[in-house]
Amino acid sequence: MATGARCERPLVRRPGPGTPVTVLGLARSGAAAARFLLRLGCLVRVSEKARTPELERTAQEMEGAGALVEMGGHTRGFVKGAHLAVLSPGVPLSAPPVRWARAYGIPLVSELELGSWYCVGPTAAVTGSKGKSSVVTLLGKILEAAGRPVVVCGNIGTPLCSVLDRIGPETAVVLEVSSFQLEPSLSFHTEIACALNVTDNHLDRHGSFQAYRSAKAKLFAYQGPRAWAVLNADDPGSFGLKAETRGQVAFFSRRREVQGAFAKAGRLYLNLPQCSGLVCRVEELPKQGTHHEENALAAALMAGLLGVDPATSGRALTAFRGLPHRQEWVGELRGVTFINDSKSTTVASGIRAIEAAPGRVVLIAGGRDKGSDFRRLRPWAGKLKGAVLIGEDGVKIAGGLNGKVPVRRAVSLEEAVRAAFEMAGKGECVLLSPMCTSFDMFRDFEERGERFTHAVKAMGSG
Repeated sequence: MATGARCERPLVRRPGPGTPVTVLGLARSGAAAARFLLRLGCLVRVSEKARTPELERTAQEMEGAGALVEMGGHTRGFVKGAHLAVLSPGVPLSAPPVRWARAYGIPLVSELELGSWYCVGPTAAVTGSKGKSSVVTLLGKILEAAGRPVVVCGNIGTPLCSVLDRIGPETAVVLEVSSFQLEPSLSFHTEIACALNVTDNHLDRHGSFQAYRSAKAKLFAYQGPRAWAVLNADDPGSFGLKAETRGQVAFFSRRREVQGAFAKAGRLYLNLPQCSGLVCRVEELPKQGTHHEENALAAALMAGLLGVDPATSGRALTAFRGLPHRQEWVGELRGVTFINDSKSTTVASGIRAIEAAPGRVVLIAGGRDKGSDFRRLRPWAGKLKGAVLIGEDGVKIAGGLNGKVPVRRAVSLEEAVRAAFEMAGKGECVLLSPMCTSFDMFRDFEERGERFTHAVKAMGSG
């Protein structure tokens, strides 16, 4: 997308009774889209490349509701003749059914965009390379504390299409949005759009940082002049998106006073024409670290744009104890602290976890790489007592560290926990922050984090 070029919203007729629609992918997002389209009375076809017992059960449900379903591969017949194709996040734009749809001139949208066409509540969307889930959860907690009806959904795990019946005109809708969901966007737009940060991520899918950045920039491409863009003044990737915005812009910053939200002398402040004042003291936040301050500022700023006063935001922020698998304290054994940061799939998130961890760190990392540059870990070698590497791309992390940190390999997470405990001493920390996806060894990052927690507790009981 050219910088500064205006993106017009293409007109796509919303599907209704009798409209043929193809859904590509039958996991959580695709299944939610298919269920919603069936309720609309559409003629739904679902095409899924994989075949697992769980997907088979979902397919039977869809067929029972009137959909046509194919599994184990894609065929042109399921795409041809559709008015619209709904793309699940796990299906890349290079996939054959996507190419077929484009060749037939069939519009492609994400489940998120489909749901947005029928969403009647005010919306705030959050994207970024890290911190999305934490910020949308924080914003949801603030709105709840303010007595506002709110639904938090999107990439955080609850598809928008599955909760549309809970959304009224007064319901605030807080959306976590990934680059995969933005990539096929035709007109997706929200009243408030926030980019927390933009750093190298998902290069295995997008091919280049520029393509990844362009996907993130689509969050602002179709906003109107009265909409708000919320950007991180301290992050070059986020701040640079100002040139892509179409409406009003507010910033958050830990380093300087800005119009929006900022930190100064150990306090967080909201600074908006319609709403300003002290949010809270930094020391009152349950978790310390620069990224926790940034997340709190972003959430308080968006809440302020939605009319919530800073004191209410402060009470909610200081009461929130965090999400599981995100720098989650698991326990302590013989003076060694164990922290579960399984959600970490980037080097940047790993560095933040290392920075925030108490004492020196024995790092457990590895999995399936997303095209990361692990050399960025080298400046943190002084805080790392050692590293235990797992998964198919653990060797890449060893190469990035370049001998600056003692390294051991483990064939399982349980073995890694034992090895890391052996390397750590009293007052030090064993940190699971993989900086890679989990799909080589686990179903998802939740299973990886749960296995880590179980291994720590089993070792303690033993």
